[in-house]
Amino acid sequence: MAGVLPPTAGTVKVDGIDAADDPAAVRARVGLMPEVPGLYERMSARDYLDYFGAIYDIEPGLRKRRISELLELFELADAGDRWLGTFSKGMRQKVALIRATLHRPRLVLADEPTSALDPDSARRAWDYLNYLKSEGCALVICTHSMEEAEHLAGDIGIMSAGRALAVGNMAALRRRSGLKKRKQVRELPTLQDIYLAIVGNHYALAETRTA
Repeated sequence: MAGVLPPTAGTVKVDGIDAADDPAAVRARVGLMPEVPGLYERMSARDYLDYFGAIYDIEPGLRKRRISELLELFELADAGDRWLGTFSKGMRQKVALIRATLHRPRLVLADEPTSALDPDSARRAWDYLNYLKSEGCALVICTHSMEEAEHLAGDIGIMSAGRALAVGNMAALRRRSGLKKRKQVRELPTLQDIYLAIVGNHYALAETRTA
């Protein structure tokens, strides 16, 4: 989907464009945030983002405004002129998220986008990603955070040992898990509960079949 590798089978379309036919056009519409940010450590955050904004052909005035707004949003404005090599892991992750979304992509692919962030910063990132989603951006996120998945995802895929065990929205996954409302507080089971139930049921069934 990122347009990095040609598909081995089938087709991948982003915003109606076939990735095999026009990979450059697809890459221009995708924001990629890998788990390891891979920043240029001898550049300041502001210069680094400006460099990528230029690659995405964002007009200089708009580029400057977006960078300033996003550095402010993620509480990095005071560190904007520091070298990235001096940044903490959480600060680097924020810069990587800004880089991936600076050009307002149609699709964001993010691997563990808030794993290094404190709870307040993570919530800020979720709000920002939900805002992009409300503006028509699609999100595909790989995460170990059940809370993050609940906040961001419309459809959720539960994987274990490289296998997709269940895919659906929260209501469908609740039915699949077999969990009921908690009697003590009358609340619906969380995604954490659902994940443990589905994965546990899968391995219990596998053990029964091999017994």
